[in-house]
Amino acid sequence: MVEFETFLRCAGGEFRKVEDCNTPPLDPDYIEGAIRLLVDGIEIIGFGEWDYVDQLWCYISEMMRQLRGSSHYAETYFPDQPVKLAFEVKGKRVLVTAKIGEEVRKASASSVDFFDSLKVAGLIFFGRISELVPANSYAEEQQELSI
Repeated sequence: MVEFETFLRCAGGEFRKVEDCNTPPLDPDYIEGAIRLLVDGIEIIGFGEWDYVDQLWCYISEMMRQLRGSSHYAETYFPDQPVKLAFEVKGKRVLVTAKIGEEVRKASASSVDFFDSLKVAGLIFFGRISELVPANSYAEEQQELSI
């Protein structure tokens, strides 16, 4: 089972699911938040790796584009910290890895489950953040995830 959830970081430092947010982020250029990714109950990334969540979703969207091409491997670093996130397609599975300092978290998921969950969570995030911050355009990323 693959679970993606996106949270925005509120002024007091707490996190709120993006779907439940009704007020725009304090700084539309630096939208703080976290993506919580669990694969079969193993947390790959979570609240401890919060960052500029809109930029991170853009990077993940780009990873999806790479994987739909001829590549079987895509990686990215978080926008403002040395966390590396990697996806590697191995047959009908995806190996998901996060390197956080010296710690490595990894798990394998069905590629269908992984990509379906990623797509749904990404579209929810970009749809909601586009409503909260209409001046920011995420049309290209939404298009990339919709394919």
